[in-house]
Amino acid sequence: MKTSALKALCAAVLSAIIIAAASCGKTYPAHSEKDIEKFLSEHGIETAGKSTIKTVTIPAEFGAVYERYNELQKRQGFDLTAYRSREATVYTFGVVSVDDKHTDLTEAHVMVCDDAVIGGDVSSYAIDGGMDVIIGDRG
Repeated sequence: MKTSALKALCAAVLSAIIIAAASCGKTYPAHSEKDIEKFLSEHGIETAGKSTIKTVTIPAEFGAVYERYNELQKRQGFDLTAYRSREATVYTFGVVSVDDKHTDLTEAHVMVCDDAVIGGDVSSYAIDGGMDVIIGDRG
């Protein structure tokens, strides 16, 4: 390979790494319930108002269910493995619409640790419902 082609290839790879690192490191501040509502709104989720709040401990070892849940988190740029054995606050909001489509029996759960969003999901409790990401392509 010629030197100029090698330099161009190296520059392209370096650029891709920099772009990937910048997008993977995105954090969402969560100092208040308002911050979390803003986070949800920015991702197409309209809440029904005030949340319920609970504290959970992320397990030190993930069983099959938590592994599947963490795979959902990874799809949206989060990873709960760094928070094993840590306490997190979970904010649960009733959801009015997702991507401008009215929803029934739907909640958004947002996990917060150290004043930052570390994970979450949108869950429908309808008979044909399920769990999906907050960030990214749903469905």
